Amino acid sequence: MEKDLSNNLWKFFIFSLSQRRHFIPILAIYFLTLPNTNAQQIGTYVAIGYFASFLFEIPSGYFADIFGHKRTLILAKILMILSLFSFIFAQSLYHFIAGSALLSLSFAATSGTSSAFIHNTISCLNKEKEFTKIMSKIAANVSLASALLIILLPFLTEISIVLPLKINLIFDLIGLVAVLSLKSPEECYHIAQGKPQSFFHIVKTAIDPKFYPTAIFVGSIGGFIMATNGYRYVYLESLGYPIILIGFVMGLSRLFWFFIGHNAHLLEQKIGMKKIFKIEIFLFPLILLSTSYFSNPYLNGFMFSLLMGYFWGRNHLINGYFLKNFLNNKHYKATMLSVKNQIQLAFQIIVAFGISFVMRESYKIGYLTLGILLFVILMLLYPYLEKTLPN
Repeated sequence: MEKDLSNNLWKFFIFSLSQRRHFIPILAIYFLTLPNTNAQQIGTYVAIGYFASFLFEIPSGYFADIFGHKRTLILAKILMILSLFSFIFAQSLYHFIAGSALLSLSFAATSGTSSAFIHNTISCLNKEKEFTKIMSKIAANVSLASALLIILLPFLTEISIVLPLKINLIFDLIGLVAVLSLKSPEECYHIAQGKPQSFFHIVKTAIDPKFYPTAIFVGSIGGFIMATNGYRYVYLESLGYPIILIGFVMGLSRLFWFFIGHNAHLLEQKIGMKKIFKIEIFLFPLILLSTSYFSNPYLNGFMFSLLMGYFWGRNHLINGYFLKNFLNNKHYKATMLSVKNQIQLAFQIIVAFGISFVMRESYKIGYLTLGILLFVILMLLYPYLEKTLPN
């Protein structure tokens, strides 16, 4: 039993690697090669995808806690494969909307569930205190492996702009095999006992009320950062960044992710979450503002890499912090993390729709607007956050 559960870690590594969309740097550029498309429509399909994720984020976490984490991860992989087919055979905006919605549904089914699954696995292995360290290192190693693919795949656009997507399909099929072979930890860790509680009862009793100020603060950061996904690479291309080198931007972000992820637990130990949140009030807006100020595509590419590398590198540090401090009922981990992600998605939808009108006129003004608004929002939220942070 213990060996099977230990094997979950490397199998989860393969599954996580397969869930990465290594073609993202060229996806928006590929979209603009289709007939009758424009930059504003990028915001449309991205925002609709976020809306689909918003609708199913919390239900997916609740579903996973009741139905089973492994089964939910299998469903997520199937949705991801269907999403990829939608992109590969796309002929119009509507195909991208379908692909984006399926992609977001897959991420919704994975986000809280994957952390809950691994948390239960390492709990069975009596390593619960090492969750942040183990999960961050898995994610960091995935980011390093994906960096090479992200850098190399855009070169295939010289043959066909859709070829990187077809290559990604191979990884999806391998990931499906990996997730099917996972060992469920439910035999030694009971996910639910007795009659399942209603979702609203869980939100009221299983989640500490102090959770919400922190979730809103973290969610606002994530919402602003993720809402720009559709514009990051087309902005760089408009500045003169070569399309065949665009993968280096995301690849470098994975390297930052690797180093930050491997040391995320040290950040918590040496700096503490309260100071980390204070730093982030200035860090994220400053990077967004810098990309609006500079016109050098390579410098902006570096700034985007740093932005995303740090954002994702500290992700499981954040998840571990929530699981440690705000969970009253250990049987509903995925539900709580899904509520956290739902709050982020609310910000993503609003920002993605709103900023699309600005980005249509100017990418620079768009990033300037994002930086200023994010700073103002974080400054307004922090006093409420500080009152509820655990000592």
